[in-house]
Amino acid sequence: METRLSSINSTKYLVLALWFIPAAIVTWGVHEFAHWAMGEMLGYDMWISFNQAGLDHGQYRATIHEILVSLAGPAVTWVQAIVAYVLLRRSKKVWLYPFLFLTLWMRAVAMGISFISLPNDEASSSLLMGLPMFLLPLLSVLGLLFITYLGSRALNIGWKGNALSYLMASLVTTAIVFADKMVFP
Repeated sequence: METRLSSINSTKYLVLALWFIPAAIVTWGVHEFAHWAMGEMLGYDMWISFNQAGLDHGQYRATIHEILVSLAGPAVTWVQAIVAYVLLRRSKKVWLYPFLFLTLWMRAVAMGISFISLPNDEASSSLLMGLPMFLLPLLSVLGLLFITYLGSRALNIGWKGNALSYLMASLVTTAIVFADKMVFP
């Protein structure tokens, strides 16, 4: 019986780890596409890469446009988190967890980068709205942490599964940032 349980856990961890690759492609793809699409819908010429999107040239004509473009990515990331959570709660499929975990990871890393570099997404929007820089990123990360916690509990992921998720998120993030620099120098 012990062997059977171990093989089930090993399979669960393998499925969890492998699904981080397509989940990363989807998570970054829809996030950056949302920035690009919002800018294009507002009438701007935009560019997009694996890990960034922005104005092709010039400046935003209105502060609200910059806020809308900046928050479009996090907004679809939130939609992804909610959809992933609802689906994994209903189906109990472990392969959905990377789609949830990466939403938290992406926004937490972005928040950290905003504090050591240039503010992006939620942080820049906070500043543009006259709010403290940390307010929107912190609210976003705390909300995503709560949803991810609930998803982890629903699937009984445990500390090992979350440690594996942290490792896989680190690896796929490194791959995306590296690929972005190589393809779009």
